[in-house]
Amino acid sequence: MQTVIHRKTIQNSITLKGIGVHSGKVVTLRLHPAEANTGLIFYLYKGIQKIRIPVSLDHVVDTSNATTIGDGGSNRVQTIEHLLAAVHTLGITDCIFEIDSVEVPIMDGSSLPFWEGIRSAGIRVLNETIEPITITNPIWVVDGDKYLVMLPSDELKVTYSIDFNHPLLRGQSYTTTLDESILGTDILPARTFGFLKDVEALQARGLAMGGSLDNAVVLTDDGYLNDHLRYDNECVRHKILDLVGDLAVMGRPFRGHLIASKAGHALDISLAKCIMSQFTGNELTQYKSKRIPLFSKKEAAK
Repeated sequence: MQTVIHRKTIQNSITLKGIGVHSGKVVTLRLHPAEANTGLIFYLYKGIQKIRIPVSLDHVVDTSNATTIGDGGSNRVQTIEHLLAAVHTLGITDCIFEIDSVEVPIMDGSSLPFWEGIRSAGIRVLNETIEPITITNPIWVVDGDKYLVMLPSDELKVTYSIDFNHPLLRGQSYTTTLDESILGTDILPARTFGFLKDVEALQARGLAMGGSLDNAVVLTDDGYLNDHLRYDNECVRHKILDLVGDLAVMGRPFRGHLIASKAGHALDISLAKCIMSQFTGNELTQYKSKRIPLFSKKEAAK
């Protein structure tokens, strides 16, 4: 028998402040309770303007360095995945996010500050229920030697492999179930990571202006610039964090066994669109800025 899942919101409003990892500017993010069936909504404040941007697959406009949503015009909010990983972990389905910058603050580079903030605000269980996403056939997306698969499963679990051209990140793999407890202790504290050799090029493009050892794991040619890691395999754990946050854009609880190899935001969002197409029976527009072949069991049989 399928467990009934109730919609949830936060009990009290909270304010989080930090810097944008790309802009380097101070960002204020406020979370507010919402009525059932509101969904997850960003309100971007630009001067006296208040721009509404729903968290949905149809509003994803970029996945090049983070997951970015927009209103179809010039208004965008980027790096939403760390916040959404915490939101998904705690089962929040309805919440208002007010933000005064175009990117969610990076905080310490993980989802931990968001998770702790939401828990401190309290969680209110709503009367309305929500149907979780469960799939009946394998679904997968492929881009060259990168792939992401979701297999039917009664629980959420993941097998994730990374293989970067770095002595410490070759053939690193991690398998785990992803219930709330494990996500909270083993995945959400994992920090984002990057390579020291790429910093200059990123900053020349106006990116990573707020990145530092306070909010990222930084790899040198043969080691880490940081004094210590939170986990020996912190980098692959952070990739799982990103995957959970990206799939949370679907706006529903989800179950399945995720198998990933060298995936990233673009593949994550493409898989989410395939999942929602099967779950709802409606085709979703493929992410336009980066064409990725999409395959499912049904399509492969044609």
